[in-house]
Amino acid sequence: MRVCAFRGFCVMAGLLLLGIPLWGQARMEWDAPGDAREEQTHLGYPQDWSSRHLLMPGARTEDVMAAAERDPRYIYNLVMRKVAMENGRTWPTARTGRPLPQPKHHIKIDWAVSLENGYVPQNQFPAKYQFGVSAENCNSDYALFGLTVTSGTQANLVGINNLYTTGTSPCNGGSPWVAFAYNTVTQTGGQIKTSPTLSADGTKVAFVESTSSGSYFHVLVLPNPIPAPPSQAGTVLGPQTPTTCTKPTTPGCMTTLTIQTSATDSNSSPWVDYAPDTAYVGADNGVLYKITPVFGGGAPALVSTGGWPVTVSTQTTKVLTAPVVDDTAGRIYVGDGYGYLYGVNLANPGTSMAQVTVGWVGNGAGTGVVDPPIAVTDSANPATDQVFVFTGCSIVQGIGGAVSQIPANFTSSTTLTTSNTVDLGSGSGNGDCTTGNVHSGTFDNAFWLHGSTSGHLISCGFVSGTVAKPLKPSNPKMYFFPFASNVITSTGSSTFVVNNTVGDECSPLTEFYDGTTDRMFFGAGSSKDGFLESSTITTSLATPNCTGTPTSTCVNAPSALGGTSGIVIDNQVSNGGTNVYFSTMAPGSVNSQKCNVSGGTANPYCAVRLTQAGLQ
Repeated sequence: MRVCAFRGFCVMAGLLLLGIPLWGQARMEWDAPGDAREEQTHLGYPQDWSSRHLLMPGARTEDVMAAAERDPRYIYNLVMRKVAMENGRTWPTARTGRPLPQPKHHIKIDWAVSLENGYVPQNQFPAKYQFGVSAENCNSDYALFGLTVTSGTQANLVGINNLYTTGTSPCNGGSPWVAFAYNTVTQTGGQIKTSPTLSADGTKVAFVESTSSGSYFHVLVLPNPIPAPPSQAGTVLGPQTPTTCTKPTTPGCMTTLTIQTSATDSNSSPWVDYAPDTAYVGADNGVLYKITPVFGGGAPALVSTGGWPVTVSTQTTKVLTAPVVDDTAGRIYVGDGYGYLYGVNLANPGTSMAQVTVGWVGNGAGTGVVDPPIAVTDSANPATDQVFVFTGCSIVQGIGGAVSQIPANFTSSTTLTTSNTVDLGSGSGNGDCTTGNVHSGTFDNAFWLHGSTSGHLISCGFVSGTVAKPLKPSNPKMYFFPFASNVITSTGSSTFVVNNTVGDECSPLTEFYDGTTDRMFFGAGSSKDGFLESSTITTSLATPNCTGTPTSTCVNAPSALGGTSGIVIDNQVSNGGTNVYFSTMAPGSVNSQKCNVSGGTANPYCAVRLTQAGLQ
């Protein structure tokens, strides 16, 4: 039986979930001079791309704590929401503990930091580490951006701290700080095309470097402590080069493990299974790899026994999504660009793999599975976990873009029907689709509280419009689906049209309940436009206003934005939290605010932070 590697966190988080506040810790962390990393045991947690793909809604505290022995993401997610609910109405000052009303935020860009010529792709995510469960820390909390950039003269891994510039006690006088910036390129043409994954204590990061023909797994040890102004471990224009190490133990050193020299990795972020200290990552040759150890201090190595690596996809388009490990189901879930979902057995990967047709395979653009599935342990449907998978063009007759709900124990004989697949914008009704991709959706707060008893799934698809071949792009449309007998249904669903620009796609959706308001955040755009939008969630969705000048639900970005990257969020805590973080996908200003710096390009890509309450 596995022992919880995060037992201290689990115990303290359990106290918080049971209603016992941790304000003593909150005050200690906020008041601590400089960085307190070596002076106390902190209860921090990461939020990265993987946080949204393994969920346990509606569960009892003791069940979540038990599940956290298999994967701490369960309790990270629940604690984050619990703290928000505790603090949503009032929050104590850092020094007195007396409640004060929440501060009101103006509609503006809180900050935008230059990323020069690099950006985070549309269906990939930055990462965020919070040093304490119930308080912000100016220096130890950071947002991390892995950038698609080939130039070796600028940083491609950038960490920004002093994030909370709108707090009652603003960090660094109200200015964010590039605390560390690295050029991690080890191969000619190497790029970070996928999302980084953080260690549980926030001291290390795992990511993949991809070239046109190869893929390389890195573990980088971040500075310890995280530099505080005026100190920096590199800048975006003047990055540090990590030292080479075999074992990731020394700050500033980076390990390099060759995954494959004949296949790039354009879409598969590494999933770290924290308890056994093991990573899984796919490559564009359809092969899934297992790597261990990762963050524990040993030298990362490919596993070549027990059926590993495993060939998952042999299709014409073999590009794999990021894998999602569900220890409860004993499987790894991964999709491919041809339109299939695979369930790989953790214990016996080579001979116990199931395959389900999700997309309209063999019929061109939009039919693939491009975002990782979402695995859900649903308290309202406890018999078996559920897997939600998204495609731009479904195999189900008469359905275009789609969300399908599939039991986690599916077999290769499982087929999708209109009973477990909902339409995200059909073409002509006979299988024609829009050619656009559908990225991962999200669930509302009612789902987090009660699971499929009363919750909803939200996804962005398309307006129906294709009437004949050749297939034609459409414009984006948002869909809000309830559940009936624990299965997703279009009966009683609601929608709104995102915009009227043909060819626009939505980024993956991000939802968060701050204790008073449930909100959804997403980017939308193409080569013609770009917006970040928010929608208030009640029993339906509020339609954002993205016409004319920026509004409380819409932020204008560069005209060639193409949407935004995936969006990561802050908790609602004590002083300056409740924010969203993303990168623009084209150079230029955001709401007329430029992020360029002296000596850099005049119109760089930007890392952006917005206050959630400013988009309401």
